[in-house]
Amino acid sequence: MEETLEAFIQDLREEAFADAHEVMEQQWKVYKRQDHPLTKLLKGYINGATAFELVRRGKMEGAQRLWQTYEKYLPLLTEEVEAYALFAEADSLLKQYREARL
Repeated sequence: MEETLEAFIQDLREEAFADAHEVMEQQWKVYKRQDHPLTKLLKGYINGATAFELVRRGKMEGAQRLWQTYEKYLPLLTEEVEAYALFAEADSLLKQYREARL
C-alpha cells in the first residue's frame, strides 16, 4: 500500500491526475477482490484525483460530483488506517487543489 500511495502522491504533485487515478485503481481492484476494509477509502481517493482531471477538461459539474464522493469516503480515514501518514499527505494535496480549482 505504501508504494501505491507514494506513487499516487508523486502523480498529484506533478498534476498527473489521470495517472494518479490509474495507480490507485490498480490497488483498489486488488483490495476489492479481497473485500479489504480500505476498498471504499481507495475509491474515494480515485474520485478525488479524477475530479481534478475533469477540472482540467472543463467539466466542472462532473468534478464537483466526484469531489463529493471523495468527501463521502474521507471519514474512513482514521489514524488506525494502514499507511495513515501517506493517506493524510495525499488528502492535504487534494484539498490544496480543491481550494485553488473547485
